[in-house]
Amino acid sequence: MSRKHENAWGAPVPGEDEPLDDRDVAVLERLGRAVRDVDPVPEGLVERSLFAMTLARLESEVMELQQIVAPAGSVRGDAPPLEARTITFTHERLTVMIALSADDDGTHVRLDGWVAPADTLAVELRQPGGERTTTADADGRFAFTAVDRGPSSLLVRLPGGGDVTVSTPVIEL
Repeated sequence: MSRKHENAWGAPVPGEDEPLDDRDVAVLERLGRAVRDVDPVPEGLVERSLFAMTLARLESEVMELQQIVAPAGSVRGDAPPLEARTITFTHERLTVMIALSADDDGTHVRLDGWVAPADTLAVELRQPGGERTTTADADGRFAFTAVDRGPSSLLVRLPGGGDVTVSTPVIEL
């Protein structure tokens, strides 16, 4: 038999082993609404957290960011500034170079990449909104079009069987 406790007003308080009743559920729902109104979850936090956890679960080797080259932008009339940058990632077994350029309206990015040594490798683009996969051609070239801006990482599956992967650090597109 479970022993009931009393609150400050002498009313019985159910023990830990007793099930919640309708009043308990109603109080918890009101508390939940109050917390959401006062301190809502920041927009995109769930997606960014899931993305970070997915990357953490990968048992891959991480490449090193080697260099970033950002050419000066140009503005002519009402045209948006020219945006392009090249990033190189190095690893003892592989080098990946990517060139990023904004699309015409600036909402997405085109990612052109090259792997060296050249090989037909599976290349996966990982973002909070999901993954996309392509295959580098025999010259090591690959591309992703209409890529959403935001945190991104590339995962390259190395040849030789097995599930050996190399991942770039997360970068902001």
